[in-house]
Amino acid sequence: MYEKLRAEYGPLIPIELEPGVNAWIVTDYQTLVAWSRDTSNFSYDPRNWKDFREGRVAPDFSLLQMMAPRPNALYVDGVEHQRYRRALSDSLGAVRETYLSEITERYAGGLIDRFCEQGTVDLVDQYARLLPILVLNELFGFDEDQGLRFAGAMRKVVVGVDAERANAEAERALSEVVAAKHANPGEDLTSRLIGHRSALTDEEVIQQMRLMMAWGVETVLALTCASVRAALTGSALSPGRAPSRTALAELVDRVLWESPPITNFPAVYPRVDIPVGGGRVIDAGTPILLGLAAANHFYRLENAERLEEAPNRAHLAWGAGPHRCPARDEATVITIVALRTLFERLPDLGLAVPPQELRWYVTNLASVFVDLPVRFTPTSRRSPEETKAPLPSEGGRPSSVLSSLSDFLVRLLRGS
Repeated sequence: MYEKLRAEYGPLIPIELEPGVNAWIVTDYQTLVAWSRDTSNFSYDPRNWKDFREGRVAPDFSLLQMMAPRPNALYVDGVEHQRYRRALSDSLGAVRETYLSEITERYAGGLIDRFCEQGTVDLVDQYARLLPILVLNELFGFDEDQGLRFAGAMRKVVVGVDAERANAEAERALSEVVAAKHANPGEDLTSRLIGHRSALTDEEVIQQMRLMMAWGVETVLALTCASVRAALTGSALSPGRAPSRTALAELVDRVLWESPPITNFPAVYPRVDIPVGGGRVIDAGTPILLGLAAANHFYRLENAERLEEAPNRAHLAWGAGPHRCPARDEATVITIVALRTLFERLPDLGLAVPPQELRWYVTNLASVFVDLPVRFTPTSRRSPEETKAPLPSEGGRPSSVLSSLSDFLVRLLRGS
């Protein structure tokens, strides 16, 4: 599709997000990087979105909850952005990689114990979607009910299902977490944001949490599924052998080039009219979606030989410039541990359907698997001595969370 659009319009493509909601998308690597870094002529702040500011975007626009102004690090510039970014970076920096790996492995193992005796499973519903929710719930200090409500609500926001009501429910759950951490602070990310020297208001804390939780789940979900697919349809990993961490890191890097989790987001807003050739002009205040996947794709086509000889991490999967994702290292760690645990426990894992029959759910902003059916030789669940937490059938909070989240999200997906 992008090749056809570029043949007609060039790398800067006029689009409609919905009928009457005009925007552009940039698909050229160098241009995307330059505009992402150019804070003088471009803003990430939707308050500069002219049609929105002047009331020409309908309240029921499906992407409004994703694109409307918010006091978080993605949607502001300058000193305001630096203040939020510092709070996020400092809070995330206090999370040790060994701790993040340990809790990811614990929950990954517990999820695999739920289906390892079956021989087949849908990895989307039963693994890739649940794992980042469980890990982030623990990092942010959510209780089970808050985690369930937030995850379900944000899923609806991302896919545009009753988004306004779902957004209100998501922020209500976050507000409860913030109130609880004021009363009983801990070592979690929520408490660190509340106590940060940036002196965030409760609303600002909620919005930073919303940003990290929502995109954290969706990003790790998409990256895990795309990496499993790449591993099972390519030659990067040796069949029947548990891959090394180095091999998995290289696999994930390649997937970030070829199938980035977010395809066309965020947007920037030009502060001035931008001539783009052929007599065309991007008017000031018009959203320009950052076409991360397309820019990666065309850059790889133009530099295939050089990249083959010297692979690098210059992909745009995490964005570019001052708004580049602050949690990219954490998302990568969670994904690599998820893959390592899966392939160690189920070494003969394979797709249960031909690759061309895998189904995708495509939105304006991302593409994710509807399901990822796999097969494997049934294996026994781990003994209590092999686990770092109770097995999912033994009761206790991990068991309850695993069961409730799995059942809840399956119902949610079937309903939407």
